Amino acid sequence: MMAWPGDQENATQVVVELMKNAIDHVGPQHPEGQLVLDLIVAEDETLLIAVTDPSPAFPDFLTAITAQKSTGLAAIRELGGETTWRLSDDGDTKTVQVLIRYPSPAVDSH
Repeated sequence: MMAWPGDQENATQVVVELMKNAIDHVGPQHPEGQLVLDLIVAEDETLLIAVTDPSPAFPDFLTAITAQKSTGLAAIRELGGETTWRLSDDGDTKTVQVLIRYPSPAVDSH
């Protein structure tokens, strides 16, 4: 990620929010579980930030990404991140991933 030409501060904040969410919402049910952080820069300079945790459930995903607050997945949306999640092939874990495009898509101010 250090060579990624996008907004490093925003990317770092996305990592913080994803990890904090996993700790806050998954940690109590899986205190011995592992969190795995992956950072990948694609050829088109899109940054993929992914956190895998030991809980396959994400019952309030849509509520979390559309919330009108400046924390968690809603904050990631405000930073320009596109958030999705998926189950592992074995169904034991989930991965929450955020794409940050570079350059950022133009924001229509009309």
